[in-house]
Amino acid sequence: LIDDLESRHPGLRERIVDDAGLRRFVNIYIDDEDVRFLGGLEAPLSDGCSVTILPAVAGG
Repeated sequence: LIDDLESRHPGLRERIVDDAGLRRFVNIYIDDEDVRFLGGLEAPLSDGCSVTILPAVAGG
């Protein structure tokens, strides 16, 4: 997924992942399930699944 996105949108990878993996403030969901509980960035994708990339927002 990340490789495909990077090929379509150069520079996106560095905003989503760092050397340790998925950045803390970025959440990725596959069919409403957090990838952190599905095997991380190596979670399998199937035809027709929904992928949501959601940056965490905080403030006061």
